[in-house]
Amino acid sequence: MAKYIFITIILLVAMLGLAYKQAPNEPEISRPQKDSSQEVISDIPQAEEGEPTFSESGNVKITQPQPNTTVASPMLVKGSAKASAAALRLRLKDASGTVIAEKQATAAAAGEDGFGSFGELLLFEGVSAESGVLEAFSKSVFDGSEQNLVSIPIKF
Repeated sequence: MAKYIFITIILLVAMLGLAYKQAPNEPEISRPQKDSSQEVISDIPQAEEGEPTFSESGNVKITQPQPNTTVASPMLVKGSAKASAAALRLRLKDASGTVIAEKQATAAAAGEDGFGSFGELLLFEGVSAESGVLEAFSKSVFDGSEQNLVSIPIKF
């Protein structure tokens, strides 16, 4: 058994020696300096973030989209919420109040300021209205009522 271990060690040392000797002869590898992450990001709609829109309680704030911004599907909704309002509902309505899209969003763990961030894409189609409203809110654990409501007027 010791003989096989010794032979294995000798073979490993020989292979490492050959690899070390060959390393300087390897051709230089050149890689394109193209940043492919920008291609992926360009496919997602990017609206400017600005001043956040807060709920009356101050527990939820939406930074994107901005009020009266023209949006299209998919619409990126970004913001943050305190731990008490971390489970949010996002709801998109047209001017007549018809719900176009609705989605659950969960804020990440809260940072030093007590807010955890979230970002969700809302998909919708067939909007005939020119304007609408994006609503973000949490539901009460006691009675299921909507609380921490943020309403942002938007254009289609």
